[in-house]
Amino acid sequence: MQAVARVSVSSFGGPDSVQVEHGTIASPAKRTVRVRVTHASVGSTDALAREGRYLLQPRAGFTPGYDFVGVIDSDSPASGWERGTRVAGCLPRMGSNSTLIDVKPSLLVAVPEALPSAEAAALPLDLVTAGLAVALADPVPRPSVLVQGVSGALGALIAQHFASRGAAVLGTASARSRTFAESLGAHVLDYRDPHWRELAQVQQPDGVGAVFDHTGDPRLRQLASADGTVVRLAFVGRPGRERLDTVAGGAGAMAQYFRHPRTRVCSVPLFVATQPRRYRELLRTQFDRIVSGELRAPSVRVVPLSDVSRAHRELAEISPGQKIVLTLA
Repeated sequence: MQAVARVSVSSFGGPDSVQVEHGTIASPAKRTVRVRVTHASVGSTDALAREGRYLLQPRAGFTPGYDFVGVIDSDSPASGWERGTRVAGCLPRMGSNSTLIDVKPSLLVAVPEALPSAEAAALPLDLVTAGLAVALADPVPRPSVLVQGVSGALGALIAQHFASRGAAVLGTASARSRTFAESLGAHVLDYRDPHWRELAQVQQPDGVGAVFDHTGDPRLRQLASADGTVVRLAFVGRPGRERLDTVAGGAGAMAQYFRHPRTRVCSVPLFVATQPRRYRELLRTQFDRIVSGELRAPSVRVVPLSDVSRAHRELAEISPGQKIVLTLA
């Protein structure tokens, strides 16, 4: 048995509903390796789950977190990983906010030596989502894209991918995050402006080659060219009905697929669970792009595990281009 400390959401609610629990953990299960987590990110999906608004976490009593960095803490030669190796990964379901986790070896990649652990921990979920979203949109028939939430961690990565290739990037953002979004090479549309869609059509009268959407708004199909792609990254639901609206949004997106075959739904948990080899290759490639400077990593605000409630409170006030990472060491 080993001592373990993990974040627990024992009941849905605000930041103070997130607590640290201490206990023990038995030996690793077969076909898994034990990872001593040193850093794990805290993001908007964790806040959504904490509030009971996340479809994939319908009941309280869970440990949040998808991505992490840590070191191998078990001897398992057959796994291909040596004790002490620094690794990162993205879980197919939440649970990374724990000092010890048991993980299938196929979900782990080595962290590049040049990448600090705190910075690396902020990246896996967003890097994989961005890479998968871009792959779902390719080939882009026109050198132009629309990225909703372009100043967010995910939107910023997608915008950088296309801007570096000379594409025109339109992005929705707030006035507060305009400067950061423009530094990514994006032409900013203020999402609070009720006419922003009309302004997008003025910018790209023939439509953009791809729309990356996190709202599920069916009207965004009108902003894509006839042969363009709409990639649905998430579905924003009505207050108190988020999970139901997510199901409805997914069903609607599937229905749109038959009318518009260039509609895609990007589900990273499903991708990680069903295509581990492709997921690992994608994460390695994206890490290399961060190290080379092709993609800019977010700045990191590090918060100790003991202050996890503070980390959740600070989610509402982080600056554009910033992420929160728990240190669990």
